[in-house]
Amino acid sequence: MRNTLFALLFMLSANWNVVSAGDWEDGYAAYERQDYVTALRKWRSVAERGDRAGQSIVGAMYAQGQGVAQDYSIAIKWYRLAAVQGEVKAQYKLAFMYANGQGVSRDNLRAYMWSYLAALAGQPDASKVRDQAEKSLNLEEFSQAKRMTLDCQQRKFQGCK
Repeated sequence: MRNTLFALLFMLSANWNVVSAGDWEDGYAAYERQDYVTALRKWRSVAERGDRAGQSIVGAMYAQGQGVAQDYSIAIKWYRLAAVQGEVKAQYKLAFMYANGQGVSRDNLRAYMWSYLAALAGQPDASKVRDQAEKSLNLEEFSQAKRMTLDCQQRKFQGCK
């Protein structure tokens, strides 16, 4: 789990908006010390100001129960905020949670949509979630999932759920 969050931090650090370098750095230093409560507080400050990378990291911390009790429904909230801003890792994690019914009811249409969008953006594991979701869809549902994906993509993720 720790390696997963570290990989997420590394990938996101290349794309973050400069909201508050101090909060980012302080959060990272706290995370390195395994002071997850402080790391979460610092990164939540960044996330609350709309930074998609911060939102994704806060989602990951709730999903993994780092610095806070594990809460998938709160993780979903943060992943969704990041995903609609185009944060690819959050799109993948959101798809995974829809596919597994973590924090939401299992929804293979949305699992397909978010994983397809993440796969298009280069998220390597997203195609596995997409393919698994696709197997569970009948022809009509598959057609609906493809329309949802296209609509979401054309709207640049605005209004996507």
